[in-house]
Amino acid sequence: MKNYESMHILICCYMLLHFVIGIKVDAFADSEASPVTDLPSYQASEEPPLYKTIESAKAYIVQHQNRDGGWPLVPGGDSNVENTAFAMWALIDAGWGTGSQVIRSGVLYLRNTQWDNGSWNNNTAHTIFALVALATAETDPEIRFKGLQWLKKAQNPSGAWGRKERSADNVLYTAAVLAGFRRLGFKQNFAPVSKGADWLAESINYDSGWALQRGTQSDIFVTSWVIQGLEPVYDIDAQIAWLKQLQNNDGGFGRYKNSPSDPEITAIAVMALAAGNDPLNTRRVSINYLTSIRQEDGSFVSNTPIELTKPVANLQSTSFVLIAIHAKTADELALE
Repeated sequence: MKNYESMHILICCYMLLHFVIGIKVDAFADSEASPVTDLPSYQASEEPPLYKTIESAKAYIVQHQNRDGGWPLVPGGDSNVENTAFAMWALIDAGWGTGSQVIRSGVLYLRNTQWDNGSWNNNTAHTIFALVALATAETDPEIRFKGLQWLKKAQNPSGAWGRKERSADNVLYTAAVLAGFRRLGFKQNFAPVSKGADWLAESINYDSGWALQRGTQSDIFVTSWVIQGLEPVYDIDAQIAWLKQLQNNDGGFGRYKNSPSDPEITAIAVMALAAGNDPLNTRRVSINYLTSIRQEDGSFVSNTPIELTKPVANLQSTSFVLIAIHAKTADELALE
């Protein structure tokens, strides 16, 4: 009888314990996941800094998508083509599904904002970045073809592009278009690429860098875009060496030699280093800098976007940091 009573007590204790544990498991399943990692917050704090940087940047971008499907430059602002393209590009590179509602809403925004002539805002940079976003989302080939046709038409006889069709040659817009073509997979045998690259190569400064106006101080931001645009056509080893020499002690890059490091400029420099097949160790130092300056909400503060007059958290810089972290060299891509 005593043995029976003991067994009965043991079974009751076991059932009570199982019931309590079940409640706790259900509570974890039903609780709101951490926006940083989709894990409970006590686990998120134990994740590596790079993982936390990626997940929190993704969460920040998703959180600030507008109802029209687009993204603004700064939270609460109006959607625009450029930041919508950057946000989609960043999220997909970081593993966001192309079939998700977030991405599909962004695609719809870009569809609705394309002009009848095939461009976005009659702007070469807006157009190439919209094409990159749609291609990364693996959608709308007809819309992309129309945009590509406009970009070919907008190329000046010199081989350069300006801000819009028939506007003055511009180093940064030409570099951005060519960098976008590179992302889309166009090579030297695509005439606009070879012609544009030749114009850029002739615009180089004496020190192996580029500036918005030839002969002025070489600009790390501009040169980093140029490097990406030249890679399909030219040997860029000298430019990669020039860029690496200008890395600051904290691992970041500023606009000019000895300028304070900036997250967006650092991100574009990392993208250039990847285009130049530079070993990961150089980029890792820069990425460590980026993880160290992440804001608590996952954003990055910069005044590099030309619309900003002072450094603030913004979607453009945050998107480029995420793109840079996931940028791969040709050798790394070959190993996948």
